[in-house]
Amino acid sequence: MDRVKLQKCYGRLKGLKDIVSSDNMIVIDLINDYNSVVDEVQKNIGEDLESYKSKKYGEVYGNDQIFSYYLKDKLLQLISFLEYGYKLSEEIIEIGSIYNSIKDEELKSRCANILTASSNFDRVINQASQVLEDRIRTKSGLDRSFVGIKLVSKALNADRSRSVLIVSENNEEHEGFCHICRGIMLAFRNPTHHYLTDSFKREDALKFTAFIDNLLKILHKCKVISKEKYQ
Repeated sequence: MDRVKLQKCYGRLKGLKDIVSSDNMIVIDLINDYNSVVDEVQKNIGEDLESYKSKKYGEVYGNDQIFSYYLKDKLLQLISFLEYGYKLSEEIIEIGSIYNSIKDEELKSRCANILTASSNFDRVINQASQVLEDRIRTKSGLDRSFVGIKLVSKALNADRSRSVLIVSENNEEHEGFCHICRGIMLAFRNPTHHYLTDSFKREDALKFTAFIDNLLKILHKCKVISKEKYQ
């Protein structure tokens, strides 16, 4: 199943819903448009959706218009079917722009398929925070014995004179970024690495991933100070 195509079809159905909800009369062509969307959806998901098609309508009036309820009844049924059966909703369509804004390829590849799942979004938090952790380790050159808080405290020490990575020549900016990464490890990385939770929704996971993406951009620009200086 191609979820992106399914979301696009869902968006078209919502557009048709706006039309039939505001007008008592619609042109017959909208029936054809709707049925073509049904064809696309059933081809994508591999289910028989013929019963959702609008095949009957009453008298045709001027300019090839018919009453909108001939389409509305079937349309609303299909929208509900997709929302409850395939976890589609307006919220998912709206957050698509946030997902598309994520630029880090590794982050995107590790989180994309989990974000399109129907549940267990703590896995996204787990993977996103793990990408941040691994990137800090790689950037700083520290070995695998440094994990979580131990890693951040060494690589991104709030005291610039003791930090392997320098975020900014401005002490406050450097300190602020270090505290953010430390907070990510304590509040998100550790809990999702050791426990399972259903407390995160898809929207929460997506926003978290986008935030991690911004942290990775900043981390990429960090200045590296030889770690041997601190050993």
